[in-house]
This record gives sequence, C-alpha cells and structure tokens, in this order.
Amino acid sequence: MEEDQIFHRNCGEILRMGLDVESTIDYFISNYFCASQSYKTFLLRDLILVEQIGFGRKIEIFKKICKRENIDEERIGRIVEAVRFVNNIRNRVAHDEAFISDQKEGIKLQKRKSVQYKKYELKITDKLVKEVDEKRTFSNQEIIKIHSELADPSREENVEW
Repeated sequence: MEEDQIFHRNCGEILRMGLDVESTIDYFISNYFCASQSYKTFLLRDLILVEQIGFGRKIEIFKKICKRENIDEERIGRIVEAVRFVNNIRNRVAHDEAFISDQKEGIKLQKRKSVQYKKYELKITDKLVKEVDEKRTFSNQEIIKIHSELADPSREENVEW
C-alpha cells in the first residue's frame, strides 16, 4: 500500500475512533438523565448532546456526574486522560494540515499557523493508531462499567446527596 493510502486509512480510523468515544459519552449522559431509555433519551441525545454540546464540554459533564455519584476520582482521571488523548489526536487529524518536508519522513501533520515548529509535527503511524485504539477501548469499557454501576438499583441507597 502506498504511503498516502496508509496515511489516509490511519486518519480515517482515528476520526472513527474519536466519534466512537464521543458516542459512548453521549450514551452515558443521555441514559443518566433519562434512566429508562425512551424517546426522550434519544431526543436529549440528538437535540442537545449531538447538536449543541462539543466533545470537551461532554467530558466535563461526564466528570461532574461521576464526582456527584462518588466515583473514585483516580478512576475518573484515568478515563478522562484516555478520552482526552483520543480527542486531541482526533482534533489534530481533523484540523491540522498535511505536509511533506522530507520524502524520507513522509506525510506529517502540522498545526495551521504561520510559524511552524518541528516539535508540533505529528506523524500518523500504525503505532499511533494502535495507541488511540487502546485508549478508545479502555475509555469505552470503563464508561460503560460506570453506567452499569450507576444503573444498579441497589446503589441508590448508598449515594449521599
């Protein structure tokens, strides 16, 4: 496969994984506020979460819900760190410019600024895609676990507001 095809395949995978994590957070938030899934759950998701709230704000809502529900802060921190990593790489793929400065180094991404710094270059490699996928998988699994814990009817008695 040619390098530009690999680059585009990897970029597509990263964009897909970013959307996957964001969708998991949408699911968590919408089902938290509309506990028994109904038309209102999907309305909340479609009209507010998808159309009105950015990924960064959704991460903050997730954190605040977890804090209010007394979820271990260290656990939340690990999840949020993984989610932010996926989101940051996704944002770089979505908004940075692709360029080739050296044929040997191949295609890289660089922030769209007038002054360019080598330290901000990002090469989209199979290794990076694998790292994004690992963090995506971890964060999705943990978010779903927390959702299940919060949905457990016996848990409500233990929460202090």
